[in-house]
Amino acid sequence: MSGLARLDLRTSYHKGRDDIANDFYLPAMRLATEYDRAVGYFRSAAFIIAWPALREFVANGGRIRVLCSQILSAEDVEALDAGYRARVDEKVVARLRDEVATLLEDEVMAAPARILASLVATNVVQLKIAILRPTPGASVTRIFHDKLGILRDREGAVIVFKGSMNETWSGLAADGNLESVDVACSWLGGRDQERTVEETAYFMDLWTNTYPGLEVRAFPDVAREVLVSAADMNWENTIERLLQERAVATSPLVGQPADPKGRTLKPHQAAGLASWRANGRRGILAFATGAGKTFTTLDAIRESFTKFAETPVIVVPDKTLFGQWYEEIQTAFGPLEARILRVGAGFDAWRDALRDWTTPGERRLVLATMQTARSNAFLTRVTRGSHLFLVADEVHRLGSPANRLLLDETLFGPRLGLSATPERAGDVVGTTAILSFFRGVLEPRYTLADAVRDGVLTRYFYRPQTVSLSEREASEWHGLSRRIAQLRARLGDNAPSDPRLDRLQFARARIVKQAEGKLELAVTLVNAAYELGQRWIIYCDDESQLNAVVAALAANGHTAMPFHSAMEGDRLETLRWLDGFGGIVIAIRCLDEGVDIPSVTHALILASSKNPREFVQRRGRVLRRARDKSLAFIYDAIVVPPEHADEDSGPDPITAGELARAIEFAQSADNPAASADLVAIAIDAGIDWETLTGVGVEDLDED
Repeated sequence: MSGLARLDLRTSYHKGRDDIANDFYLPAMRLATEYDRAVGYFRSAAFIIAWPALREFVANGGRIRVLCSQILSAEDVEALDAGYRARVDEKVVARLRDEVATLLEDEVMAAPARILASLVATNVVQLKIAILRPTPGASVTRIFHDKLGILRDREGAVIVFKGSMNETWSGLAADGNLESVDVACSWLGGRDQERTVEETAYFMDLWTNTYPGLEVRAFPDVAREVLVSAADMNWENTIERLLQERAVATSPLVGQPADPKGRTLKPHQAAGLASWRANGRRGILAFATGAGKTFTTLDAIRESFTKFAETPVIVVPDKTLFGQWYEEIQTAFGPLEARILRVGAGFDAWRDALRDWTTPGERRLVLATMQTARSNAFLTRVTRGSHLFLVADEVHRLGSPANRLLLDETLFGPRLGLSATPERAGDVVGTTAILSFFRGVLEPRYTLADAVRDGVLTRYFYRPQTVSLSEREASEWHGLSRRIAQLRARLGDNAPSDPRLDRLQFARARIVKQAEGKLELAVTLVNAAYELGQRWIIYCDDESQLNAVVAALAANGHTAMPFHSAMEGDRLETLRWLDGFGGIVIAIRCLDEGVDIPSVTHALILASSKNPREFVQRRGRVLRRARDKSLAFIYDAIVVPPEHADEDSGPDPITAGELARAIEFAQSADNPAASADLVAIAIDAGIDWETLTGVGVEDLDED
């Protein structure tokens, strides 16, 4: 047996447990002669070709085909459909030419880019571009962000791999940013061979421009000439140097002088900024809660001041984040380095100052709430132009219909979005608008599992608690399920868009959200586990549930502090009290985004949500590191469907989605066996949890 078939490969590899580079990726590369790769964005191609095994691959006569994406605006897509291809081509060419230029100028990316250039010049690498466009009859732009790899050898053996693998320099290290990958091998027969045939056909449909919803073209000649002009024919020596330096992981940004809080950039933060620069100082940092998005951004703001003489405009979704950003900016710069104009969040004396404040000049900075920044009063007074550097915290909020007013190319030049989960659940239009305006999500993503592995977040025990519906609730649930099934049968293909079906599903979801057993669980758990001096958060769905939990705990001798947007008193003072003295805080949504209470050690999640982001944010709040905190404990109320549920009504979307996300969350816990219990619950409920991890619906009340 020769070639790829002599490799003893597993069906999947996972970071933390496996050295994906040395156990799978590099051995396969050394034996392959063809490599096809579909990736999200062009800049990824600069990393793809720079492996330690590349020299052997090229010596074997290896060839690489890379398909990457270009996001177009809605107007561009309309022009394409109307036949104005020349206009669209001109825009694509200009954008790719700029991306090539920024790659070559960036001190971290320049060497890999020149390796790519030399391989393109010698026809080892072929590049094509996928233009995003709607499928026939659809009204929204599709997003091409696949991560598919296909390796072949001379004997015809094929390996297919798919997953969240980031092929960066730090990712090639065992302790780097590679996440996980599923592998199928043609020589194993059965479903493995079937997968290799299907994925090969899929890639060929993409490559030959026959896949619906995409238009695939050759890499534009003008951009190719710019790239090839920088070809480095000593690319083998460059590879050796890069391997020794680990360019991203040892970026000049890492180890820079500490800020006033004693912090320096970590490798994932430096890699994110390098990727942002290589993308023309545009993009979204998808870092997990607690992974340092704000601190990383402050470094970009400092560079904006010193190198480009720009005016940063920071927009945030609420008053709490507004206050936190103000404190961070004051700490990082102080009044002597940068003056701050506060816009919104109770600060009203900005209208007369805004136009002059946003005119190029001395070091100034604008801090605004999204609600105020999208207002006509702001948009008509701000001095638009490329000198304004937009920073959007919780950038997913900009995808809502009202907030999209800020996604205006004439308003800003450089732009940096921040969010642990930038894609909007169930909102392709909003997601596409964000990704188009910010030019995509930057690599590497830094997930919650990455942060726990690296010690950026606290290790945790995950203890899901099943909650059953009462007899009354189960009866109502069954009745609604029967009506849902009957309506589905009558509507047929029109079911997904029928408002009557939405109302029935909302009513059934309300039973799950307000399940009486959640209140009993809160009392039982606090009675059994809470100790004086601990810091607990209990998340509720609404004020009614919050008040019921406060009253029930009080009846059992526990004082709990409510925390919500309509509460009396100072909300921040409540958080300070919890941080200093301990206790129990009962919260509604307002703790979901960006609020720092690192000393919290216990969380009980009673709130149910169809939004994957809320699931991650609520659980991530308790994982922030603090002195004398080595472990966190997360209790999760999972409502299980009643027995004999009507399959024709479909699984309850809240239960199904939360089970899927809970299983994923459990796998990174210090007690991963909890995921096996959750899988068993999903199987008993007839829920195919593996297909539902990212499924959900964005909140409608975030404007």
